[in-house]
This record gives sequence, C-alpha cells and structure tokens, in this order.
Amino acid sequence: MALRERPRARPTGRGVALVIAGLALVLAAYWERQAMLLVPAALCLGVVALGAWWALEPAGRVRLRLPGVVEEGDDPSIAIAGDRRHARARWTTYAPGSGRSVLLEGELDDEGRAEVRLGPHDRGRWPLAPVEVIALDPFRVVRTIRRVEPGAALVVGPETVQMQPSALRSDRDSGREARSRTADSVDAMVREWQPGDPQRRVHWRQSAKRGRLMVRQESNPAVDDHVVLVATAAARGLGKEAEDRLARAACSIAMALAGGDHGVLVRETGEQSIGVHAPGPIDWRRREQALAAFASLAALPARAPDERDRDRALPAHVVALQESAPEHWTLPPGSTLWLVAERPGTGRAVAAGSRVRVRRWIDRAGPSLELA
Repeated sequence: MALRERPRARPTGRGVALVIAGLALVLAAYWERQAMLLVPAALCLGVVALGAWWALEPAGRVRLRLPGVVEEGDDPSIAIAGDRRHARARWTTYAPGSGRSVLLEGELDDEGRAEVRLGPHDRGRWPLAPVEVIALDPFRVVRTIRRVEPGAALVVGPETVQMQPSALRSDRDSGREARSRTADSVDAMVREWQPGDPQRRVHWRQSAKRGRLMVRQESNPAVDDHVVLVATAAARGLGKEAEDRLARAACSIAMALAGGDHGVLVRETGEQSIGVHAPGPIDWRRREQALAAFASLAALPARAPDERDRDRALPAHVVALQESAPEHWTLPPGSTLWLVAERPGTGRAVAAGSRVRVRRWIDRAGPSLELA
C-alpha cells in the first residue's frame, strides 16, 4: 500500500552542471547572435527535464506491505515494492523501538523490491519509522527521495500455547447449579451480543432497555460464556517480565476457550488495558485480534466497581501470577484459578475454595500438574 508518500527531487552535481551549461549556451547564443548554440543548450536542459519527469512521474510510486500483528519471537518484515525504475535504488529506515537508533539500509533488487527484516521485538506496540527510497534517473541528473510514512505500528502480541478447549474445562456443573438458584428469568433468556451472532437472535426490547445489543439464548449465561479474569492489579510493581508472563497465559487461555462453542468475556482486576486500541468488540476466535488486545496488557491500579462486576458472579478462569496470588481466593463455584509460574518448581500452596480448581501454568509451556 502507498501511505502518505512525499516525493522530493533534487539535481545531482551532473544535473547542476548541465543546467549551468545550458543557460550559459542560451546567453551566448543571444549575445553572439548564434542560433546554432541553442541546439546544445536545448540538449543540456532537455536531459535535465527528462530526468525530472522520470523521477516525479506518478508511475514511480513506492508501496509498503506492513507486518501487522505478530507474536513474541517472530521476525517480522516490511516489503518495499517499487517498479523497474527503482532498480538498485537505496532505501533507509529505522528499526522500531524505544530509542529508534538502529539504522537499517540496503538496496532494491532489479525489480525495484526489497524485504526489510525488523528483528524480534518484545510485547507491545512499536511505531514504524518512515521508509526513504533514494533513486537516480538513467541520466544521473536528478536524485529522487520518496519518503513513505507507514502511519502504523508494529503490534507484538504475547507468545501463545496452542491447546484444546477440553484441556481447560472446570467444574461448570456446580457453577450452573449455584447460579440457577438466583438467575433472573430475563438474564437466562438473553446475553450480550458477541461477534458472529446472527441478527435474527437480537432481542431488541432488552437491547433498548440496557443500551447495548442483547441476543436470545436458550440456556443460562453462566454455562454459555467463559469469563477470563486477569489479575492485573496484583501484578503492579513486579516489572515488565511478569506482565508478559501474565499476558502469555491469559491470551492462550482465552484463545483456547474461544475455539469451542462458547463465548469468551475477558475482564481485568485493574483499570482496562487489554484491547484499549481495538476499534470494536474483540472476536477472541481471531488470532490477530486476540494478540493485538493482549499486546497492551499492563498492570494498572484496581479500578472502581462498575456494571462489568456482574461477571464476577459467574464461574471464571482467574489468571494470576504465582508470586502475587493471595493465600485465599473467594471465587464462585466452578471457577479455575491459574497460578502462572516462571519455571517449573515447587508450587505455592493456595487453599482451594469449595468446588474451585487450582492449577499451575508454566510460562511458555502451558498447564502443569494440578495443585493438591
């Protein structure tokens, strides 16, 4: 794609010399009354004019293919696509990062194309630097600098572990039983709209009443939706590496659960950081959307209670760092508490509540043996 391209053309030393020579010949022809001198003058100035036309002609645009969303450890690249007139042209840019001090440069091939490797990056959003392509016309009289502004960022999501949804099932039967005693009849009839729900299932009266799209369902929302609660508030002060471990586990669990037949709701104990850059609702079944959402996870202070806290009453997959988990958790029956550890070792003893499972998650490996 061509993104905010800014072409600039400047004469080279040869071009300046030809312009001076052409103007000098024009003046000489005028003073000496020698029309024959206008022929070499026209040749000198014509070569410069042709070079300028070649450099600025619209067909010489440069296009970029951006990497989009990648995982930690990937080696993304930017593809530069010009045309044959850019063959052997020089390109320069900077590797994305906090300092932007690593200069990347190279040469386009005979087709006017190149692939720029950006190297592995940590989880986060890294603004992409402009790409400059410096080309010379066939006469070497005009140098063209085309500066293309990507206007986007390299989005690096957490490294994920592929699992089957069945590997994460908790005791949801007990959660259904406890929830059904207090469930409102309307709450059991409708749930919040999720990407992929057909329009025919929209409950317009409840949508107007609640101010958001609601859809009809035939069973209890405690059974239909999986809630993934990420303990971001408790991870404050533990550093970026700890946040990355939390993001890897939570993103893997959310994506695995979304691969089944149920919807997924992701909540945080701290202020919202997951998916703050998303333009709309996140479909956790789509890998790029899930990675982009967790790319911004941060350990922020505990948020004030709001209507989202109603999801806390549902059986949930609670994802917490092992070093920040409290001795006792008050969780609804049917929940699973995931303690994220940096490496295998002695598990921290956490008392499980009634009908609540406590499991370990080893960073970059996935579920481990269940805690006793």
